[in-house]
Amino acid sequence: MKGLKRFLSILLIGGLLPLSGFAAMQGQRQTSDNPDVERLRIQAEDQARQEAEQRDWETKIFSVRYVDLLQLRNALSMFRARMQSSPELHVLSVKAPKEIMPAIEDAIKRLDVPQPPQPRKEAELTIYVVLASDQPETAPAIPSVLNPVLNQLKSVLSYKGYKLLDTLITRSGNTFSTMPTRLDGTIALSENSKPSYGFSASFQIVNPDGKGQVLRLDNMSFQLSGMGVNARVASAVEIPQGQQVVVGKATLGDRALILIMSAKFD
Repeated sequence: MKGLKRFLSILLIGGLLPLSGFAAMQGQRQTSDNPDVERLRIQAEDQARQEAEQRDWETKIFSVRYVDLLQLRNALSMFRARMQSSPELHVLSVKAPKEIMPAIEDAIKRLDVPQPPQPRKEAELTIYVVLASDQPETAPAIPSVLNPVLNQLKSVLSYKGYKLLDTLITRSGNTFSTMPTRLDGTIALSENSKPSYGFSASFQIVNPDGKGQVLRLDNMSFQLSGMGVNARVASAVEIPQGQQVVVGKATLGDRALILIMSAKFD
């Protein structure tokens, strides 16, 4: 560096290098030595180039009636254009090259159309709340509709008696909604014990394997609490049309709470 300065000084003294040229070389040297200055210079050049390029672009304002403006902008991001949306006015401002604008206009016409209404599906869920114990239950009699499931349970569980505590029925009027369906009340475990229950789940009718539709309960939770009782069954459940499914079991001392569910849907 000292050698370079000495060489430049000799050139200046001898009149071989103008002072302006020396200043330019010094400035160029300082710029190359400072990465932040170089980065700002490159950004300024890019911005100036973009402004010069976009000087001949045309601007159009489109009224958007049916589709979401943000989704529309995402769909149009494939085009070389600048876009601004106004949700309050339901308009989209587009600035683009003249040769591209017709394609953008055609895409907006194709996308901004009335959306077909989603089919409304209804589902009815039946929840059988069963109490299993080591003592055979004599009354009330278990409904015959549950016999096939209870026979299977007797073959895998050691409990001798099964008693139907309650049958709960709930409906969801729109199974495309993620809002949970809730159900609350009390269940009589005995004459002196009536704890509260709470059921919650999001309903969806799906076809997971392409073979048939099922009612899927996301974030399903059934809890029995109060009066010294605390039992909870929670899981994700898929219930085929017209079939009974054992959802889960929760221990209640020497007894067990068993949930059996069936579903009907359109």
